[in-house]
Amino acid sequence: MCGDGLVRRRALRSAKPEGLAVRIIRRVIDLSDLDARFESLAEDYGRRRIATYAAVVRWEWYDDEAFDLRPLHYERDLRRPGRRLPERPSPAGDHVRIGFDIEDRVVALLEYSGFLDGELHYETLRTYGADVVEQARFYAADGRPIYLHEYRFEAGLIRTASSAAIGGCGYETYEYDGDQVTHVAVHHAERRPGASLRTRLWMSIDAVYDGKGLVRLEISPPGRPPQVKYERPPAGFTVESAWQTVQRELRVQIPRSVRALAVESPAYCVALVYEGPEDPADLTIHVGLDEDRQAYLAENADPDGVWSPADMAYETSADLSAVAATARLLAQELTLARSGIGRDLLAALARTLATEDWSAVLPTTEDFVVYAVDIEMADLDRNMRGGA
Repeated sequence: MCGDGLVRRRALRSAKPEGLAVRIIRRVIDLSDLDARFESLAEDYGRRRIATYAAVVRWEWYDDEAFDLRPLHYERDLRRPGRRLPERPSPAGDHVRIGFDIEDRVVALLEYSGFLDGELHYETLRTYGADVVEQARFYAADGRPIYLHEYRFEAGLIRTASSAAIGGCGYETYEYDGDQVTHVAVHHAERRPGASLRTRLWMSIDAVYDGKGLVRLEISPPGRPPQVKYERPPAGFTVESAWQTVQRELRVQIPRSVRALAVESPAYCVALVYEGPEDPADLTIHVGLDEDRQAYLAENADPDGVWSPADMAYETSADLSAVAATARLLAQELTLARSGIGRDLLAALARTLATEDWSAVLPTTEDFVVYAVDIEMADLDRNMRGGA
């Protein structure tokens, strides 16, 4: 059960200047009742589904989930809520159908999977009570519960968001300055066989605002310094100018890092490897040796295997400390835009680097190439062949 039964409350009620929030360290919430309801949620799936669908008076298509009730839910992950679509999109991509009740409140979120050719994969059902909202998520195929959330409100403001789920339980508490959330405390407990669930502080989120909205968002794991998650770009900032700054530094630092490897055998490639398509500065540098390529081709029929960075002899990184602030803002804005152009920027940089003289950096083969690729090589054709 998810409950530790402790109740602690401390308020700092010293005099405060006008406009500043009072920090309240809120109670530790007992989640045992919510967890018990989650354990029996499967039995309630049919009733909830019928009641929720009956309450829907309008359905709309969205490109992603939207209308999450938790404050700073999207901002903390550099995400934006889903956007409404005029019609259902292609089943090849993920998409969401949202149902609204007669009061224009979200009561159903149906998530369709592009991987499953547009099949309904998740159902999220929301019910409203007096100062409390309950939200349950299920696998659509068989009604198995995924989580049960409970959101509690006071004077129209959400104060706590509690959760019981397959993997554990937790809760969030919110502090306000006026109607703006300035502090979020996130607590979590993981389910482990034979162990009781006891929630612990997972992270703290602090937000700063001005008259135009959110200025800065910091996330603090326990015992570690705050990490800037979001910062409003300064006046005059553009993605184009930021990329020019970062690109110039990458053109210096990538060859410098490769040179420091002191490679002695001829290399046929340098691979710039990224995890996601948003941040062109978040990369590792891999060097493939011709002797390894020849050994691979002698034993394998698939020629694309020689481009797999995971199997290359050398790996290093580029020092971007001189442009760290600009690189962070660039990654932030590209992530928020959800455009994926970071991948294209890095691929273009790789093609530029491939035309430069590497003779003073490392020995190379006549067909030496520099290219950008994700670790799974899903973008290999797009980046290396299609963009060439």
